[in-house]
Amino acid sequence: MAKGSAFMRRLCIVLNILLGFLGVVLLLVGIVASSFKTEPLIIGYYWQDETQSVLFSIGFGLATILLSILGVYGAYQEHVLALLLYTIFMTIEFITLLALTIVAILAQPQVEKKIEDNFGNMTSLYNTDEVFHREINKLQQEAKCCGLIDYTDWKYQIPSSCECPQNYSDKEARCVNVNVQNYRSSESNKKAEDDRKTAQSPLRYVYKTNCGLILMRHVKNTLRIMLGIVFTLATVMLAAVIVALLLWNKINKRSSIAGISNDEDRTKYELQPHKKA
Repeated sequence: MAKGSAFMRRLCIVLNILLGFLGVVLLLVGIVASSFKTEPLIIGYYWQDETQSVLFSIGFGLATILLSILGVYGAYQEHVLALLLYTIFMTIEFITLLALTIVAILAQPQVEKKIEDNFGNMTSLYNTDEVFHREINKLQQEAKCCGLIDYTDWKYQIPSSCECPQNYSDKEARCVNVNVQNYRSSESNKKAEDDRKTAQSPLRYVYKTNCGLILMRHVKNTLRIMLGIVFTLATVMLAAVIVALLLWNKINKRSSIAGISNDEDRTKYELQPHKKA
C-alpha cells in the first residue's frame, strides 16, 4: 500500500509540473497575442474573435497554473481535501476545454468560408490602411504571389511587390503579362512615388499565384497547431485527474484501515481486566 501510494504521489507531482508548464505556455501565448498583432492580415481584419481567443488563452493558462500548484501540494502533503478540490476544479476545466474545442472544430469550416468571403468582398487592396498594405506587400514579396484572389484586386495600382523579376525562372508559367495602361485611369496620380517603377514600362509581369490560398494555408496550419496543443493539454489533464483520484482513494483507504486498527486496539485495551498491583 505504501509503495503504491508513493508511486501515485510522484506520478501526480510530475503530471502537475507538466500541466504547469503547459499553463505557462498558454499564458505567454495570450500575453504576446494581446501585445502584438502577429497576423494583421488575418486577425486584424477577418478574425473578429481575437479578444475572446486572447482571454481564453490567458484564462486557461492562469487556471491551469493555479490548479497544478494545488495538485502538487495535495500530492506532496497527501492532503485529502486539497486533492479533492483539485480533482473537482480540474474536471470542470477539462470539460470546459473539451466543449470549447469541439465547438472550435465544428466552426472551423464556417471560419474558413468567412475569411474567403471577406477576401472576395474587398473592393481594392490599394485602399486598405497602412498596416494591411505593408503586410500584404511583405507577403507578396516573400510568397511570390499577387492579390488575395488575383492581381486585379489592386485595381489600378499594382504594387512593385507583385512584379516577377526579369531573371525569374519559368516566368511564362508562373507570371502573367499585364498591360499597365489598362490599370491607370483617374487614380494614376495617387501615391505616384510608390509607382515610379510602374511608369517605366507599359508591360509588366506579375505573379499569377494568389495570396489568398497561402493565407488560408497559414490559417489551417495555425488551427492545427492550436488544436494539437489543446488536445495535449486535455490528455495530460485527464491523466492528472485519474491519478489524483487514485491517490485520494488510497489515502482514504489507508486512513480508514489505520482508524479501524486504532479502534480495535482501544477496544482490546478496555476489555482487558485491570491487574491489581
